Amino acid sequence: MIRKVAKFGGTSMANADTIRRVATIIKNDPAIHFVVVSAPGRRQKGDLKVTDLLYQVAKEAEEKGTIQSFQLVEARILEIAKGLDLVDFITPYLIATKNAILDDMSLPFIVSRGEYFSSLLLAKYLNYTWVDAKDCIVFRGSTLNYPSSNQKTRKLLNKMAYVVMGGFYGENGLGDIKVMERGGSDITGAIVARAIKANVYENWTDVDGFLVADPDIVHHPKLIEEMTYKELRVLSFMGAEVLHSETYYPVMRAKIPIHIRNTFNPTTEGTYISPSLGHRGDSLVTGIAGLQDFTLIVVEKELMSEVVGLDRKILSIAEKLGIIIEHFPSGTDTFSMMIESKYLENGIKDQFIQLIKKTIKPDYLEVTEDVSLISIIGRNLMANNYNMLRLFTALVNDNITLKMIDYGSSGVNIVIGVSDDDYAFAIKTLYKEFIEDDEEEEQE
Repeated sequence: MIRKVAKFGGTSMANADTIRRVATIIKNDPAIHFVVVSAPGRRQKGDLKVTDLLYQVAKEAEEKGTIQSFQLVEARILEIAKGLDLVDFITPYLIATKNAILDDMSLPFIVSRGEYFSSLLLAKYLNYTWVDAKDCIVFRGSTLNYPSSNQKTRKLLNKMAYVVMGGFYGENGLGDIKVMERGGSDITGAIVARAIKANVYENWTDVDGFLVADPDIVHHPKLIEEMTYKELRVLSFMGAEVLHSETYYPVMRAKIPIHIRNTFNPTTEGTYISPSLGHRGDSLVTGIAGLQDFTLIVVEKELMSEVVGLDRKILSIAEKLGIIIEHFPSGTDTFSMMIESKYLENGIKDQFIQLIKKTIKPDYLEVTEDVSLISIIGRNLMANNYNMLRLFTALVNDNITLKMIDYGSSGVNIVIGVSDDDYAFAIKTLYKEFIEDDEEEEQE
């Protein structure tokens, strides 16, 4: 029997109409046995998410000891309940929650109530079993405990057939509610998928899936139909925000595919993510993604390669200053460091440079700011040297100067550094070379 876990995001749970849409998707697929939901999101541009409203409640509780702003949350939940004909059902929960907040004004408890109400409403509307996330998701202190969460979730949910629960929150074993980072409902869904050994983890959102490139840069970029976990990891690191970056860890270990779907366009196939695509995945470039505002520091020193521990000394200095080095390509007597500029603010950059000069006494040190990183991701990209020629020729022909080149250790990506001014232009160039031109050749 095929069993799916389906997670629906905030836009999917924003109002009664969207929740009815979610219910239709679930009812039309008998394989969906377990559902995880986020708190109601924005109804339109400029609107506040319910979680944002709850943060306002928490702030008022901390500063004034009152929760008058909880009226905004009540109004929003009652509006949804009215559209689903569930006002009488949800009202006692709202009253009980308000009283509970007055007794326990902790921020995690307050901000977790959006998922709590959202899951209650959908479970009642579907006539599914409702499970409180605190009975499944375990924290050790403020850190999510994956092994205990997996064990507790498996023990509870494997006894049940059709379940709805909220994401984002859990309990620390002492009765205290704890929450994950924003987007944590994705992680809850992944934990449930692993615990019940789901065949597929469906993540329903408001986009068709991952796109090959940023639509703000490339006009109508192609949808990524299939990719591997490794490619997902690189895309997430480089800023693709369709899926929470920690989501794939539980399902990856269990080799459970992730399927990104669009609640508002359910006929679209979306993006399918699996351990290995085999013969199905023959595309050359899976995605092109990037991040801006980096600083490149280049250090040269004669006979550097013959000095043991020099790299370690530099990395130790960075560690003491709280600097994360994203890339560390090196040559015979030189090495480069690509660092996100935010780590070098408030005088840290000057302090870092002075410590390098004092420690290793370089012959030459150069700092270049306003650098962007672009990752060209593709499991087949480095299978043919001609692809590298295409990549560099395209950039040179468009007068784009490379600041850095690094071959990703995962074997699925190449990272280049360009100036921030060339960032969008370089992405357009690479998209044209590897996506548009290849599509034109296939059509001929």
